[in-house]
Amino acid sequence: MTSDIPWTRIFPDIDHRWIMGLRQGNLAGFFAAQDPTGTIRTERKRWFSEEPEKYVALLPDAEAAMLETCELARTLGNPVPTVDTSPLEQLLALGPAWEPDLVWMHPGADGVHRLAGGAVCFPSSWSMPEMLGRPMNQVHQLVPGLNDLLARQIDTFLSKLSPGVSWQRENWGVSRDGELNHHPSRPRAALDSTVTLEEVWIRLEHQLLLKLPRSGSVLFGIRLELVPLADMLADQTAAQRFSRLISTMQPTAARYKGVESARPALLAIIEAALANL
Repeated sequence: MTSDIPWTRIFPDIDHRWIMGLRQGNLAGFFAAQDPTGTIRTERKRWFSEEPEKYVALLPDAEAAMLETCELARTLGNPVPTVDTSPLEQLLALGPAWEPDLVWMHPGADGVHRLAGGAVCFPSSWSMPEMLGRPMNQVHQLVPGLNDLLARQIDTFLSKLSPGVSWQRENWGVSRDGELNHHPSRPRAALDSTVTLEEVWIRLEHQLLLKLPRSGSVLFGIRLELVPLADMLADQTAAQRFSRLISTMQPTAARYKGVESARPALLAIIEAALANL
């Protein structure tokens, strides 16, 4: 049982809806190494080396933020080599230095934050280069109904961030494998009515937002954690809340989360697990 995961915060006791769920963050703790085996950074180095065009991109607007983030990494004990060839090569050196993925959102003259660059090799079914240059409301068009509920709240939050103060939140998903890299170009099994308990994983994205003092860009860190569904279901309260969220999703939300076809099977799995607690 993964008792150290705050499931009651991740799964609020409400019917499903999109929420921001922000709280003040712990910058050093978020970026500190948490994998003693080094496996995560080894895999990150692999993807950035083999297919950098899929996972790394940088607009000129984000170059200052990227260099500022390299300095931040060094102050937090993650030595990033200095690369003199190009900003993109420097970003390829920064990407494997940390376990989380990195994105920068830069405000334009109109005050709108746009995705200006990043190093993302553990995406959850999206491509960072394809989103490059898009304002946040266009990035969130992928999430049905989110803009209607939270677009203005998100824009206001980003514009009012105080430099140097970090904020954190969690986002969860469900998958049929324990793979970190869910880039849309990689094939994977879909969740459907045949799914079994042993095949299901919770994909937890621990997210951090930090306005960088000099560049004014917002650093968005994404630390991915994979948890077998069986481990989460050992927590009775978490299992009950998860069941409520799954059962109350609107069809469009269930489709986006990838659970539409598997919803009856997932609810049956949860019910069986609760009966055995």
